[in-house]
Amino acid sequence: MTSYIHIPILIACFFMLLSMQRWWLCISRMGFVRELGRRAPALVRGDILAMTFAATPFVIAVLDWLGFAMQGQTVIASPVAVLLSLASLGASVFVLGNSGDRFAGHWAGTRESALRTVAMLRIIDAAELTHALGMLRQHEAREVGK
Repeated sequence: MTSYIHIPILIACFFMLLSMQRWWLCISRMGFVRELGRRAPALVRGDILAMTFAATPFVIAVLDWLGFAMQGQTVIASPVAVLLSLASLGASVFVLGNSGDRFAGHWAGTRESALRTVAMLRIIDAAELTHALGMLRQHEAREVGK
């Protein structure tokens, strides 16, 4: 039995993948991929994981619609396939968590979001450096005062 319940799930996954791809293209065009990978490796790993989860419903839908089964196995039931697709979409949304503001629906917002992310990481690094230098000065002042 062909299940067309996959279609809205696939549409949601498609637009999620499209917005993520658009954001990473903006980062790449600005030349900040290596910097972002160095400063925020968890962001890169999280996006790769979210992309994998968002692409899984496409594979599940094709397997369900074409009736593929492994040797010695029965064909997966359509409700189970839909449940797996929903679980995969939910896992992708969960992995992205609070990154909804990173992904915009248009190119201008995506560029601005990519630039904001890189600037935020640079500001955080500058604040950490300032704090470390302040602590170093305090330690040196205590050593000189002894």
